Amino acid sequence: MKKIVFVTLMMADDMHKRHFPVDGNSFIEYPGELYYAINSVLARTMKKDDEIKVVLLETRAGDKAGTKNAQLFMDELNEINTSNSIGAKITYEVIPSDFLVSKKGLNNLYLELIKNFESDVELSADITFGPKSLPLLIFTAMQFGEKFFDCSIGNVIYMKAEFKNNVLVEGTQLICDYTPLYMLNSFTNTIECANGEKAIASVAALLKD
Repeated sequence: MKKIVFVTLMMADDMHKRHFPVDGNSFIEYPGELYYAINSVLARTMKKDDEIKVVLLETRAGDKAGTKNAQLFMDELNEINTSNSIGAKITYEVIPSDFLVSKKGLNNLYLELIKNFESDVELSADITFGPKSLPLLIFTAMQFGEKFFDCSIGNVIYMKAEFKNNVLVEGTQLICDYTPLYMLNSFTNTIECANGEKAIASVAALLKD
């Protein structure tokens, strides 16, 4: 299966291997320790016939460690693929951008994202790091892929943690599976109702247990 994974890279030179428990989807929890939360998901979901393109979004700010962290990501995922004899075909693209981006810059970045799409690809994302504009761009691009390329959605995750004096408190890290939240946003953008009241009723029926 063809897959595209969007990953926001950490700006700081402070990557550490950790175990990442999962809130809401135990199937994607990996027992070992890794640098990147999304790699723990990929370690559980990659298959031999997968063709995976990882789009790494590097933000040039802070320690400007994006290039180093991108290499950490690639080395780690390649090692998972090899050591577990998975045999997936993995390629990478690094897209750099500044922390503060103009409207033109955001538009160009959005075009860079959607140029990766082709029909019937599964899309996933890790929106943990980077400026707040990146998740919005990624979500909008994924909706574009759904609408115009019949793309499906895999996993949308965010690594939550507590910090004290700007240092992560060990044991508080947790992968939050935001896929249902993304799907709710996607549903909202696709429903058609005669008025707002009927639209609210449609959403209420969808969310009813």
